[in-house]
Amino acid sequence: MTYLAIFEGRSRGVRRSDLIAALERDWPTAVIHERQGSQESRDVVWSYSEGSQELEGYSHADGTCIYLDSPLGLAARFSIWFRELIPEDIDLVFCDDEYNFSGNIETGMRVDKVAVIAADF
Repeated sequence: MTYLAIFEGRSRGVRRSDLIAALERDWPTAVIHERQGSQESRDVVWSYSEGSQELEGYSHADGTCIYLDSPLGLAARFSIWFRELIPEDIDLVFCDDEYNFSGNIETGMRVDKVAVIAADF
C-alpha cells in the first residue's frame, strides 16, 4: 500500500539536500537515488529493507510530501522520522494515496499511535 506523509507550506518544504543527508545519517542501509525522469513526485527515491519487509520511498520535488510503498509499520516509522525534519508549527498528515484515512503525526509520536490512524480503514 502507498502511504503519504504530507504538509502544506510550499515555502517551507524539506530541501532535497537535507532529505538526502538525513536519509544517509538515519537510514544508512537505504539505497538512495535522485530524480528518476521528470516526475515531480519522484524527486528523491530510496529503498530500504529490514528483514523480510521492504519500503520504496520517494519525495515530491517541492519537499512537502513523501510517498511510502511499504507495510504500515515501516511507513509509520518513516513518517515519524520525516516529522523530525519539519518545524513543529506545521501539521504533518499521514494518509493513504486515496485519502481514505488521515490524521496528524505529532512530534515524539510512537509507531503504534501512527498505525491507529490507519486502523479504521
